[in-house]
Amino acid sequence: MKRIPFPHNDKDFIVEYHKTREGPNGFMCYYKNAATYRLNPLDAWRTLGIAKNTDTGKALKQWCIDMDSEHNADTL
Repeated sequence: MKRIPFPHNDKDFIVEYHKTREGPNGFMCYYKNAATYRLNPLDAWRTLGIAKNTDTGKALKQWCIDMDSEHNADTL
């Protein structure tokens, strides 16, 4: 598995794109002391809740869509 971190990660907010050989690629999201694994890039972005409207949230949305389109040709 290859992990590609979001450039704006910090100690309380971490998003990584997991590219796997077997199984689906997805996003590991750690926010507000909870970790989730999302397959859809927009679901990964929505884990931010109301914070998705900030500059970092908008950058995360674009990064998630870019990662998914670059590594998953059949999604979105």
